[in-house]
Amino acid sequence: MKKVILTFMMLLLILTLSAITLEASIELAKENNKELLAEKSAFRSADWSKKNALTNFFPKASFNSTMVRIDDETYDQANAPIQIPEFGLEFPSMFPVYKTSYTNDITVQQPIFNGGKVILGYQLAKLAKKQAYLALQSKEKDVSYAIASMYFGILKLQDLQTLSQKSLNSTLSHLETAQKNYNVGTAKKSDVLQWQVKMKNDETSLSEIENSIDELYSFWQILLGTEEAKEPSRIDVTEYDSETLQYAVIEKNELEKAAGEFLAEVEKTSPTIQTLELVGKMMGKNYCMAKGEFLPSLNLQFSYQFESDDKFDFDGEDNWNLVAALSVPIFTSGTNYSNLKKARYDLKKTQYETESARENYLVAAKNVFHKLITKARTVEDNKIALEFARENHKIINELYTQEMVTNSELLDAEAMLFGSEMNLVASYYDYILLKYEIKKYTE
Repeated sequence: MKKVILTFMMLLLILTLSAITLEASIELAKENNKELLAEKSAFRSADWSKKNALTNFFPKASFNSTMVRIDDETYDQANAPIQIPEFGLEFPSMFPVYKTSYTNDITVQQPIFNGGKVILGYQLAKLAKKQAYLALQSKEKDVSYAIASMYFGILKLQDLQTLSQKSLNSTLSHLETAQKNYNVGTAKKSDVLQWQVKMKNDETSLSEIENSIDELYSFWQILLGTEEAKEPSRIDVTEYDSETLQYAVIEKNELEKAAGEFLAEVEKTSPTIQTLELVGKMMGKNYCMAKGEFLPSLNLQFSYQFESDDKFDFDGEDNWNLVAALSVPIFTSGTNYSNLKKARYDLKKTQYETESARENYLVAAKNVFHKLITKARTVEDNKIALEFARENHKIINELYTQEMVTNSELLDAEAMLFGSEMNLVASYYDYILLKYEIKKYTE
């Protein structure tokens, strides 16, 4: 007996250690979930793109080294002396060349103005980084909600499994009683058959619930991004009774006020709303960049040559030059004009799309808020329905023992009772999950 108790305690300890809270499971997913890791990499990439765009403001320096070797014929022609046969004179070549020459120099380039492309490019990279950050926030919310959905889905099915098993046990008990009564002639064969049908239905329901639990566990492990088995910690759904009761009795004017405050919070903090605003800003920058194609550009280049001779020894003739290059677009066959028009209509298209997406998003947010109120009222309604079902079951059961009601009426009372219990459990978890869905719309 002691050995059995010790084994049971060890198993209980193992289950306790493998259980995980919702908050811990979300943090675990943030560390291991592959989709979330991909978004983090995208954010880091955008950060480096911003740093890369910043370098366009600074000068670029390069060391250039060349070696040129000419063929013999060209060499002889270039170095041939200049002869004047009439006077019998001969002069050495005025511009002698080396057969092999080495040139080494350093070049520094500094952009001054390029139609605003450098500044706008940096601003776009900055906005793209913020966009990547908001995408990361949005993905974290999606993963958190998916984790919560699986977490509460498993707990919900486990509770329904318990109730389904309870219903099956009650059916088996009634079936046994009906069989005994039939054997002694106090019950009809139809009574036994009815309970047998209900037994099969209960067994099928229980099997379906168990299969659903297995499926959810598979997705649960993928979302967590770990191979270690984790068990969601049990929760007491009745802890939400005060919330559901408060929402259930809320007046219409108070409901509209609360919905308005929620939407104001959504507009202020939602990553999706901020992303839509960013898209409009980015398209505005693209439009400004298209305007910049009509503007001139100015760039500086400084070159210092410290060697140009027939030996690679960094000791030759040196010289330097400074070039200021100004370019003014005069005629581009309409390329800059067509690009400007395209950018303008792209901006309008984006404005219309973002306004539409924003309106739809706010409507969806408002609907979720109202669903939360509806689910809270459903919980309260199901509590009352369960009380009635229990009272009805008690009365019918007493009347059945006195043979004042039929077997079918007892079956109906049983189905009503367990159906009400399952409806209440399901409505609790639907309400809790909606609370987490609402978090997707705010920070």
